[in-house]
Amino acid sequence: MRLIQIPIIIFISTITIFSQQISFLTTLDESINESSGLIYIDNKLITHNDSGGEPALYELDSISGIVIRKVIIGNATNIDWEDICNDDKYIYIADFGNNNGSRKDLRIYKLSIYDYFNTVNDTVIADTINFSYKDQFNFTPSTYSTNFDAEALISYKDSLYIFTKNWGDFQTNVYSIPKSPGTYLTKKINSINSQGLITGATYINSTNSILLTGYTVGSAIIIEINDFPGNRFSKGSINRYEITTPKDYSYQIESIAYISKNQYFITAEQGKSGFSALYKLNTGFVSKSGETENKDIVIYPNPTTRTIQIQEEDLSIVEIYNLKGDLQKRSKANIIDISKLPKGWYSIIIKINNYNKTIVKKLVIE
Repeated sequence: MRLIQIPIIIFISTITIFSQQISFLTTLDESINESSGLIYIDNKLITHNDSGGEPALYELDSISGIVIRKVIIGNATNIDWEDICNDDKYIYIADFGNNNGSRKDLRIYKLSIYDYFNTVNDTVIADTINFSYKDQFNFTPSTYSTNFDAEALISYKDSLYIFTKNWGDFQTNVYSIPKSPGTYLTKKINSINSQGLITGATYINSTNSILLTGYTVGSAIIIEINDFPGNRFSKGSINRYEITTPKDYSYQIESIAYISKNQYFITAEQGKSGFSALYKLNTGFVSKSGETENKDIVIYPNPTTRTIQIQEEDLSIVEIYNLKGDLQKRSKANIIDISKLPKGWYSIIIKINNYNKTIVKKLVIE
């Protein structure tokens, strides 16, 4: 995989733990337990499933999690729907999930909000925005290692913005695309070091801010972006928060929707981390006194074949996971033998004594 641009990387230094700020509302109806996108329009909570589901939007009851209405997109297919956003007139559905980096049919469906609410047969027709990434030249399947997967989309002024889900380096790249139907070659603007897999996004017009959702191995994350000039989101104030979800319910957060000041709906997909769920997030309780200075950790050699060494005197625990989220090794030592692990990409979760931060690193075993 070859990139023609050198991205601007923004390192995020603030990591605060959400605990009581997220509340469990309900499990999701079985028909939408793979909820992957979320919007809130006219007091209607609207979602969709991801890959292989019906080309449909579902309205949810936020108390029971039951589907109360289904609207079919009559001329669409759901190859891998991963997010949804809206402006004043239109809804945009992102069919650009691309776990192995080989898709050449990336698209965004555009449908009228008026048509959605006024259709007499619960079926609407959408326009199509087709696109490809200007900096992608290699389409060889590379499951769980591509940087051309994406699950997050926002509407901002006259354009749409894609935030990628980078399996390869745990960052998120930002691409812009026009809202008009057509076929486009989208250019990368820059990158944010999300330290996790980004899976959803929402833009809040009243505060000119963005919230991204995502997860790492073992926890969900929220990234808040404020005070950015124009569409240069990585030039804003960026804070990253870890979220503690209720026991037995999934931390694999897939979507977020703005309700009102400091209030958001969040859905989590059913999986090995727990049951599907609808959560409510209150960001008003975040304590900035919980911020910590940036602390980088050196791991070497990386790539490696037999051992790794972690340069940190106050090490608490190290966990190594494969990209499917399976724990491969746990250690409290600074030098760790990895010679029995298969070749491939791994995530290292590093916890430090007396330091309120979990550091995520990439490891390559050759």
